[in-house]
Amino acid sequence: MTEIACFDQAQAGAILNAVLRQSSTASTTGIKLRLGTSAPTATGNMTELSSSGYTTGGTVMTFNAASAAATSNSSSASWTNGGTTWSLVGLELWDEAGSPVRWMFGSWTGQPISIANGNVFQVSSAGVAISLQLSGTWVSVCYA
Repeated sequence: MTEIACFDQAQAGAILNAVLRQSSTASTTGIKLRLGTSAPTATGNMTELSSSGYTTGGTVMTFNAASAAATSNSSSASWTNGGTTWSLVGLELWDEAGSPVRWMFGSWTGQPISIANGNVFQVSSAGVAISLQLSGTWVSVCYA
């Protein structure tokens, strides 16, 4: 199982504003999982895989209803490498809007993962886990 590391920085701000400032944020029209050859960060997209057997823009994934501040994918997806060896490092979750928005990112457990020509890379149901931290020091309040 691979855990998603974090929200995209812009989307994290949109979520905080929606909760704390009662401003609206767009809901997603569906989520696509993208495979990458580099590690994404909060402000920088990974380099998306571009090779035979993988469709640029990702594959639609569905997710279970969240429980106890956690969820995982309910669908599975697979890709068969039709070219040179893939070296998979990152993953990103993007919506399907007209101009897609990146929502979350992470790195594959055990990355880089090498997928040779003719081999299959599969994400099974519950293969991508997403959870929110509910304890620890995460809010800092300053008084003047």
